[in-house]
Amino acid sequence: MRINLALLNILHSPRKTALSVAGIGIAILLIFMQLGFRGAVENTATNIYGKLDFDILLRSADYLHFVDSGKFERQFLDYAAGLSSVESATHLNVAIANWRNPDKGTSRGMMVLGVSPLNSPFDDDRVDSHFGLLKTDQSVLVDRQSHFEFGPLNGSKFTDQDIHRETELGGKTVKIVETFSMGAGLAANGASIVSGNGFKRIFPHINPERISFGLIKVNSGESVDDVAAELNRHFKVAGGATSVQVLPRREVVQLELDRWLGETPIGFIFTLGVLIALIVGAAIVYMVLGNDVANRLHEYATMRAMGYSNQYLGLMVLKQAGYLALFSFTPALLLALFLYWVTGMLANITMEMNLQRIVFVLTMTLIMCGFSGVLAIKKLWQAEPAELF
Repeated sequence: MRINLALLNILHSPRKTALSVAGIGIAILLIFMQLGFRGAVENTATNIYGKLDFDILLRSADYLHFVDSGKFERQFLDYAAGLSSVESATHLNVAIANWRNPDKGTSRGMMVLGVSPLNSPFDDDRVDSHFGLLKTDQSVLVDRQSHFEFGPLNGSKFTDQDIHRETELGGKTVKIVETFSMGAGLAANGASIVSGNGFKRIFPHINPERISFGLIKVNSGESVDDVAAELNRHFKVAGGATSVQVLPRREVVQLELDRWLGETPIGFIFTLGVLIALIVGAAIVYMVLGNDVANRLHEYATMRAMGYSNQYLGLMVLKQAGYLALFSFTPALLLALFLYWVTGMLANITMEMNLQRIVFVLTMTLIMCGFSGVLAIKKLWQAEPAELF
């Protein structure tokens, strides 16, 4: 019967092993959390676009992010609507207005979407079904995922209890007629939907002939890229290529991710957090294995005298590193799942664990522990334990 010396070394001192596992587990947990936050940024950055129904998007060349989108002339969308290859073309207006907390009277910036109830820009029946309630310019739909500081009746989130309540949006009296679920994205903590007339009432200074977005649906069988190229050619000839962008859906999503993860500090911060966690974890594993090697030099000397090779002893140290990785990974994963749930609930963001992330973190953990194991092996081979006899 073969004895698993690596496992016995790990289990020989349960208290010491538990401390080692806890230290490595914290590093793994940090990796999970940093990747979770980064994933939440990715989901939130493209959340609204994921709920809009379009193949091609028209937007201002001055676009910064969804809420600060800039404006362009409606005539560009009108031209697209007249193409035989286009099934539908609708507009969407976006701006920020102060929402008054009905109870406390405090104000907080909320994203306001101006839509045409007869031509919905959304690809979500749960949102579209409420558009018929926008019968007056005072009617408003409010996002259930809006921050609690906007003043829902239950103090947590907007529900059916808030229907028929009145407050102020942009200094104008509005009445909540229904709620919906969307999520405002990274640039705002709350969202609301009003009719086109309601948008004009709240933002009288915005020229109604200038819009935030044009959403174009292409006829079945038509090439999205060909239609986009045709629009670009026409706008260039018309002199509008410098004021409006024509983007297929895939480019819109990629540009938004590049914007938030590449052009802002957010992506760098979370990536750096992962690297720091890996370094901390590797240092902990190295200290654990290095101390174990130092404490067992007499045992290793005896084994070498019995004929065991350096390769065998090195493999045993690597196995110990592997066991530490596996023993630490499982509790770290379970705790990460719990913290994902708590963070998502309290911060009102989407943090989801997926198999790809689990496999990635497990791989990084094994590499981290393996690297530390190699460093500990070098310490073992340099120690010349035979001199201890």
